[in-house]
Amino acid sequence: MRLLHHQPCLLLVGEGNFSFSASLCEARSCDAHIVATCYESEATATRQAVAKSNIQYLRDRGAKVLFCVDCTKLKEHFLPADWKFDCIYFNFPHCGRKAGVKKNRELLARFFFSCAEVLAEKGEVHVALCRGQGGTPADQPVREWHNSWQVVAMAAEAGFILSDIHPFNIGDACRYKCTGYRGFLDTNSEHPIRTINEKLTDELGKSFPVQKVSASLSLMFQDCHSSSSTLDATWMVPAAQSNPKAKSVVNKTAADTEAFAFPSGFPAWDDTDLGGSLISWERDWIFGHYCLRPSLLVSLHRTVRDRELPLGTFLVLSGLAFRKCKLSAHALPIFHESVFICVVNKGTEEACSQLLAENLTSTLCALLQPSGFKLDCTADKPKTQRNTFANPELQLLKSKYFFSVTPDTSDPDPNKLCVGTLSTTPWQPTSIDREIVCASLNLDLLAMHVCEIFDWRMLWTSDERFLNQFAGGHLGPFKSFSLYPVSYVHDVSFWVPKPEKFNETQLHAIARCVSSESVVSIQLLDSFRHPGTGQTSLCYRITYQSCDKALSRQQVATMQMNLRKEIQRCLHVTLR
Repeated sequence: MRLLHHQPCLLLVGEGNFSFSASLCEARSCDAHIVATCYESEATATRQAVAKSNIQYLRDRGAKVLFCVDCTKLKEHFLPADWKFDCIYFNFPHCGRKAGVKKNRELLARFFFSCAEVLAEKGEVHVALCRGQGGTPADQPVREWHNSWQVVAMAAEAGFILSDIHPFNIGDACRYKCTGYRGFLDTNSEHPIRTINEKLTDELGKSFPVQKVSASLSLMFQDCHSSSSTLDATWMVPAAQSNPKAKSVVNKTAADTEAFAFPSGFPAWDDTDLGGSLISWERDWIFGHYCLRPSLLVSLHRTVRDRELPLGTFLVLSGLAFRKCKLSAHALPIFHESVFICVVNKGTEEACSQLLAENLTSTLCALLQPSGFKLDCTADKPKTQRNTFANPELQLLKSKYFFSVTPDTSDPDPNKLCVGTLSTTPWQPTSIDREIVCASLNLDLLAMHVCEIFDWRMLWTSDERFLNQFAGGHLGPFKSFSLYPVSYVHDVSFWVPKPEKFNETQLHAIARCVSSESVVSIQLLDSFRHPGTGQTSLCYRITYQSCDKALSRQQVATMQMNLRKEIQRCLHVTLR
């Protein structure tokens, strides 16, 4: 719709908090008609205070604001006979947490086709991408073609050519705030993981001075003592080792990966949007010198020194941690960790540890009480507690207390699940007469027990039927919206030349990757050793089931075929 011949009509799609639309409206003043849209409903979008104010700002200035608009079906929202846009904007497109490169390419292709139907004759489409995504020589760093979004090729399918490239300058849009994926701990999140973390921090703040840190920490750390014994770690190797032209990047932080989402596809690092500069050793089965952090505590001493933490003040850090593990409802390859750190004079660490243990125990008991679970805080090391990491920071920790969750039952020996630890460690260098007291809690496991969620994968769903149950910080029991989900069983058998070198955890990692977290169990059915060749045959039963989406027989058949291909390629086994 052209209001005036000289007044361009601008369409913005995929808006998150409408901050870019507001900035554009402020910059263009009255010389353009602006239509701002987002994929979410108005009720969902306006949960963010900044979005609500931006929407009101746009409407006050005559802009049109629409919701539930699919940018790949613009013709359904804007009849071509009535609407012709001079410019269409799409900033940092992404399919969501569970999307890889291929799905985002498809999103771009469908978006461009949709634009062609509502664009004016000499109109333009402006797409903002993160560095390296486009797949053009202008990208720095340049990715391999297959690992890029191939924006020129996707646009060409709809008849568009790339006519200009320029950097996205956030300074030109003073109101713009990126809403790319930041995790469940973001200030605008109502996820139960964030709610639990905030309650823990608030209660701690009633007894101690608390300093929250929002600065990003490195997702990786360097370990010069890596060995095959550190199997819980997710090792990374520079892609440059196999591709000399690739540029290795080893100091990525959470801030560098705001649009990059875990865990689906994890640990298929080279299929994500991080840049393809590092690959996970689960894909190539070799050890590197860099590891995805197994805990925020791997950089404990440096973190404390850099911030000059006052004595007696608790530093609160929260973020993602990564562990290699087998498939299990309570074994998490990626989880949110909350760490509480305090520097004290030597000789007072015992008293500080006890006070911190009492504070956390009181808060956690109150959170767990409605769900029928109870918290134990003891000095006894749980049977499941392991620490096989070579990182010196973790080796120096002296565990004082273990936080374990158990069912509130009369069973004299109930199953205990460790959800956190409280430890002390000497200040580095040890010549300084100080000690560090620190507690580490697995927020995902806590959220599962507080909210009675029996499958960790549900925490990562983007389905509103999950998220709406915890709106406003509510922490009641979760009611499943997928009743009796169908499951599919497939078997796979293969010969292992050297069974002593076969690591079952690697098989589980591949299954997670190819199924996008749709495998719920892997069971060894049979093991047979050939008397002539000495080879061992293993037979595994794979059970597929999704906790939040419909899973068809054909989808599972494709996953099983991909699983067979990947275990043959990566584990060097012979399929039967």
